[in-house]
Amino acid sequence: MAASPGPVARSDDPAQVSRFSALSPTLVNVGKTSIGFAEIETITNSIGMNLVHIPAGEFMMGAADDDLEAREDEKPQHQVRITKPFLMGQYEVTQAEYEKVMGTNPSWFSSTGAGQKKVMGLDTSNFPVDNVSWDDAMAFCAKLSELPAEKDAGRRYRLPTEAEWQYACRAGTTTPFHYGDSMTSTQANINGRFPFGGAPRGPYLGRTTEVGSYEPNAFGLYDMHGNVAEACADWFGREYYNESPTGDPQGPAEGADRIVMGGSWSADAFRCRCTHRRSNATSGAAQYFGFRVVCEQQ
Repeated sequence: MAASPGPVARSDDPAQVSRFSALSPTLVNVGKTSIGFAEIETITNSIGMNLVHIPAGEFMMGAADDDLEAREDEKPQHQVRITKPFLMGQYEVTQAEYEKVMGTNPSWFSSTGAGQKKVMGLDTSNFPVDNVSWDDAMAFCAKLSELPAEKDAGRRYRLPTEAEWQYACRAGTTTPFHYGDSMTSTQANINGRFPFGGAPRGPYLGRTTEVGSYEPNAFGLYDMHGNVAEACADWFGREYYNESPTGDPQGPAEGADRIVMGGSWSADAFRCRCTHRRSNATSGAAQYFGFRVVCEQQ
């Protein structure tokens, strides 16, 4: 596969900044692109979804003990090993991808959704699917895994664990955001009226926007902060960090709610930090919930 195209300006949405990778449906392709200090290896699956190779490695999970602004369920900070490389969606699952697999588009911010006035005149096919629950995300992963081309390629899809998600979000950084100690709504689709780390206030769109509209992290992943909050596989456990294993933690054995990470278009910057955790019922859907997938290649 040729290198991904360079930034392409989008004129239909004022939130667009740049886009480094095409989303057009193709058969499986493999390519490498340099972003920042990292060489990004991607494949494109049978529905046109870009997947990024995330290497195995170690990182410090959770917020530092001297971080007085972090919540207690983000502590203690502890070392975690991700022992196997994995493929992760370069973007949040889009409305077009979701509809292609599931045959429906439940999104609030779509031409037929309850929030249609917010996106009037915009093509929302590459906006993230929203208004989906954890159950919906799991059903998508199962159905995508059963597509003939994906079965033939030995690809199985699932949600990331909390550890995988945080490792992928950080991409080698140790700061509250992969951008650094602060973040504004010019760097991610968040509620810019409430910045973090002394950053200035910024615009507030009040809706989702096209995936890939802001700069990626060093792994080549887009929108790890903001746009839609992303469902993870784990049960939520407030005290789990006190008992988490160091190798490939999977979360508590049971619970009432699931982990959601990354914050959303409606969240203040504090709730979009790498380590901020929130819980949500498996059946709970809202206009600020979405997801991205992890793929295991057999």
